[in-house]
Amino acid sequence: MMTQRTDTQQRAAVDEQRLRHPLARGIELLTLMVDSHQSSYGVRELAGQLGVSPSTVHRLVTDLERIGLVRRSTNGSYQLGLEFLRLAWTTTARFPLHEVASDTLHELAKESGESSFFGVYGGQRREMMFTLTVESPHPLRYTLPEGVWLPLHAGASGLAILAFLREDVRDEIARGTLDPATSRTLVDAEALLARLEKIREEGYAITHGERIEGAIAIAAPVFGSLGDVVGATGITVPETRFNAAQASSLAAMVRRAAGQLTGYISGSGRTRSALAR
Repeated sequence: MMTQRTDTQQRAAVDEQRLRHPLARGIELLTLMVDSHQSSYGVRELAGQLGVSPSTVHRLVTDLERIGLVRRSTNGSYQLGLEFLRLAWTTTARFPLHEVASDTLHELAKESGESSFFGVYGGQRREMMFTLTVESPHPLRYTLPEGVWLPLHAGASGLAILAFLREDVRDEIARGTLDPATSRTLVDAEALLARLEKIREEGYAITHGERIEGAIAIAAPVFGSLGDVVGATGITVPETRFNAAQASSLAAMVRRAAGQLTGYISGSGRTRSALAR
């Protein structure tokens, strides 16, 4: 009995100590969520792993949720939030991963002769954002907007992401509001879902002027350590310069680049074929 009281007292002392250092406590929790191989966490589960009481974790995640670093899902569990994603990708230029991604995009742009890009998926918004681009040396090229949230249904990069999301999420997005970005944007739910199945089979998406008039894009999905799609990479080509006979070879280049980025982001260092999914 004395041992039980001592353990309880020690745990209370740890909680009290951590309550005095909210920043350190918050970083500790976020680090746990980043390093774990789970995508969501319950309050009691987090409490057990951190060695603190559930009430302490509840106060902590409430504060983190308020500033967007974590978010609560529909089943009451917690996930990393959109603000955390924004901060992470804003600061990646200071770390080797950004350099590696940049090298991959430069290689893709050099091999294809066209502008290359990498975009990330924001699960909370269900949108995507271009975070890194390498422009083509050609005087005629399209510049993609970095740091702007964009819908998934318009453009090859968004479609490459959308095709590999969970089936229920794909269905909700496809049957939701689909605003046309151009006259070519696909806004029919059934047609979009059928197209997504084809993209899953082929492992890449190709679009003709569906986000930007006159631009053709080819994109392939990039996956994270949990096997979930985290973004897409690809190239954009002016329609006047596009040669349909080269589409398959360009798609192969894009898929190789996506495989490299998947290896870097997941930490496996190995390429991954989207067709295996």
